Amino acid sequence: MHDAVNSAGREDAKAMARRRALQRAERRDMVVASTLLVLLIFGWAICLAPPETWPRGDFLVAANARHV
Repeated sequence: MHDAVNSAGREDAKAMARRRALQRAERRDMVVASTLLVLLIFGWAICLAPPETWPRGDFLVAANARHV
């Protein structure tokens, strides 16, 4: 009888550990997905705006111009 109680406790511990690992993986996946979404939106917004309107965009324009 005592062994049955211990094995049931171990099964519960395994189930809890599995559940925690799954929650950690889901949380990490959400962080990665959110980061990628922010980068996608940021990249999309930059493509819509011409470089002249970016902050300090004059350096980008000057880099392509010839200095005589």
